[in-house]
Amino acid sequence: MVTLDLAQIPVRDANEALRTAASRGEDIEIVNPDARHHLGVGLVAPVTVKIRGSAGYFCAGLSHGARFEIESNVGWGVGDSLYAGSVVVGGNASAIAGVALRGGEIVIKGNTGSRAGQVMKAGTLLCCGNASFLAGYMMYGGRIIILGDSGERVGEDMSGGAIYVGGKVQSFGADAKLGEMTPEEDADIRAFLNKYGIAFEGEFQKIVNAGTKLRYGVNEPIARPLPYTVAEGTYWNAKVAEDIHAKAMIGRYRIRGYGAAKTVPHFNDIALKIDPERIQAASDALASVNLKTKLGDRSGAKPLELSMPVLIAPMSYGALSKSTKIALARASKLAGVVENTGEGGMLPEQRAEAGQLIYQCLSGRLGWNIHDMLKADCLEIYISQGAKPGLGGQLMAKKVTKELAAVRGIPEGIDLRSPSRHPDIMGADDLVIKVEEFREATGYKKPISIKMGAGRVRDDIKIAYKDGFDFVQLDGMQGSTGAASTEVLENMGIPTLAAIQEALDGLKEIDAGGDMPIVFMGGVKDGVDAVKALALGASAVAMGTAALIAGGCISCMQCHVGNCVVGIATQDPEHEERYKIDVQAKAIARYFEAVRWQIATLTKALGYTDFRQLSRKDLVALTPEAAAITGLPYDPDYIPVEHLLTEVA
Repeated sequence: MVTLDLAQIPVRDANEALRTAASRGEDIEIVNPDARHHLGVGLVAPVTVKIRGSAGYFCAGLSHGARFEIESNVGWGVGDSLYAGSVVVGGNASAIAGVALRGGEIVIKGNTGSRAGQVMKAGTLLCCGNASFLAGYMMYGGRIIILGDSGERVGEDMSGGAIYVGGKVQSFGADAKLGEMTPEEDADIRAFLNKYGIAFEGEFQKIVNAGTKLRYGVNEPIARPLPYTVAEGTYWNAKVAEDIHAKAMIGRYRIRGYGAAKTVPHFNDIALKIDPERIQAASDALASVNLKTKLGDRSGAKPLELSMPVLIAPMSYGALSKSTKIALARASKLAGVVENTGEGGMLPEQRAEAGQLIYQCLSGRLGWNIHDMLKADCLEIYISQGAKPGLGGQLMAKKVTKELAAVRGIPEGIDLRSPSRHPDIMGADDLVIKVEEFREATGYKKPISIKMGAGRVRDDIKIAYKDGFDFVQLDGMQGSTGAASTEVLENMGIPTLAAIQEALDGLKEIDAGGDMPIVFMGGVKDGVDAVKALALGASAVAMGTAALIAGGCISCMQCHVGNCVVGIATQDPEHEERYKIDVQAKAIARYFEAVRWQIATLTKALGYTDFRQLSRKDLVALTPEAAAITGLPYDPDYIPVEHLLTEVA
């Protein structure tokens, strides 16, 4: 057995030594742990780890196959996203024990803090003492066994799995109820207790989902949302009337895909100050303008390498079909850009096709596991998106197929509503500890980014900088989504132009050194918009909707329904069969080549040889609103010359 003394070495070195010993099949003993965080995270070997004392946050998190034995107490999130193996805690556990559990067994011999088993998907979590409030909050599967009292609001918003309580059920959470317990279940639980040498003579009460909130009660009438052009000139117009009629039928908010439909200041409201005489001279720009860039080396990780300052925006398998995700991955490799899994987990086919892939971690930890973390080129913590800042994702039941449910670790056929916040991130201090967990689990080799919807950008960007993210993906309200309420889509968040300026102003206020790149997204439709964003201060841009349109999307705004006629926003096999992966992948790649040409040509037309030379002095505002948002000079008489690009082409 290898002994690691944390009085002598830091946690980072201890975890590296632990992984090295485990790769040789040796068991490990950790002495003087002194409640340090992240002990054993990312371990993927069937060895025994004995911790002689107390451990801090996320002990044994993101691990697979090991047996952890902690003599005393543990902090937040013990066994976070455990895939298989076991964790035995001799004392008490703090909040969110077994958070996002994907398999294996966690045994707490004392009491547990609040929200034990939050968003867990499989496996067993045992509390031998009493649980605090919200045990089983938003759990998707697996089982929780509580030998003592349940705590208040047990099973709040659970959608699967079961909770067995041997003591008093203090109160039920929303959509939780008592279920019938079979003799086989009782025998299985007692066999589990015997396995760990735990005696219990009492009787159990079983708590399950009541089934009243798994799906929306009334389906929304299928109709293409009316554009805001029908609303001009009158107040009680056709769009308002149509919205009222629909809500009178369903009795709730409406849901649709895509982004905000109403007009807000955007890239069309600013122009590039290009001398028309220089456009023709820029026709050979691809050979003379440097577009290559890197993202993600702020903390010493291996950076992403891009052939141009463009990424594919995060879009999930679930919102999109598997075929579409494969096509986007293939196109990203052809174009030399980066693909992003979005919030729904990583597909093996997607990983195989993409040259570089960002793996996104959502609040519900859907499809999240250590093996895919290690396969990824970058990890991204999703906080929110521009189309619905501060809110979780939605996926209608028609899209939650058996295959998709298995990838995400959720019940099949439910209207999935993800949590609006991460279970282990209550503020900036928690966020930095989460970032460090991901770094520890992957040996500090992967860049870690954050995806933020544009809300309180000036404050949020400061947190991102101080918490050490390698780069930020910032999404304005013109960004699209697979499903969200129309009230949120049209009325929450701030426009992309305003988000850009807020981010730059926020970093300036803390004298940030310019070492944290910002990727802007949210309605970036082509290379012209990209150049404008780069000139405003972006390090790169990300495109989502534009890539989908290039790959066959007809913009019917029915992404949420699941019946996409071109096979993009659907999980229906018959609809998906219409999507030809190779044809559309090549179409998307060709579109990115057009974007590359636009960026290079405009950069050279402005007199530069590198896109990093673009600056605000190359821009002018065409509307007073855009001038007020960006601080650019207002010149309503300026005539944009971007249309001259067609003459060169």
